[in-house]
Amino acid sequence: MTSKDGGTERDLILKAMGSRFACKKYLPQALEESEIEYIMECGRLSPSSFGLEPWTFCAVTDRKLLASLGEACFGQEAVSTSALAVCILVEREKSFEPGSAFLLGRAERFPGGYPVFLADYVGYYEFLRSQGRLLSWSRAQSYIAAANMMTGAKAAGIDSCAIEGYEEDEVLEILGAQPAEKAVGLIVAFGRGGEAPREKIRMPLEDLVLRL
Repeated sequence: MTSKDGGTERDLILKAMGSRFACKKYLPQALEESEIEYIMECGRLSPSSFGLEPWTFCAVTDRKLLASLGEACFGQEAVSTSALAVCILVEREKSFEPGSAFLLGRAERFPGGYPVFLADYVGYYEFLRSQGRLLSWSRAQSYIAAANMMTGAKAAGIDSCAIEGYEEDEVLEILGAQPAEKAVGLIVAFGRGGEAPREKIRMPLEDLVLRL
């Protein structure tokens, strides 16, 4: 039962976040299709800058592909033993240019359509372009989705590990993606943990929060 202040939901989320750890090895147990869809939905519902959702979630469960991905991630067992590796691909710079097919498709979903969207967007786009930050901005969105997927997974009893070490060209080749079109934002491994949970080490809240 939920209290009026939402205490039950808060407790569940904090419990999931407090018990999640970077699981480096997984049991040889497949995830249910419903579990995979749930993790994907946690990613789909994530926020993104300007609501552009510049991501594609490549959900890899094939054992041969997982082994290949593990090699492309410098031999990390977290990937090769996982039940699911989600490779979050993001759009490259040209997709964010005003008038691009990607931008038109995304913008038309919003009230007022593309003209209204563009009036709000173009200034920030020009700022990012002038600073050479479009691709880093695009990659940053993948971290938002990944965090939500990992927290959501733990709430459902599924372990995870975020992977930043990989040979990008190799990963794109394995996935059949074109380097001119996509970049790898992040890879996240999921499965039933095959190792004991580790103690969570975090700084005290009072050392991290500045109240103004």
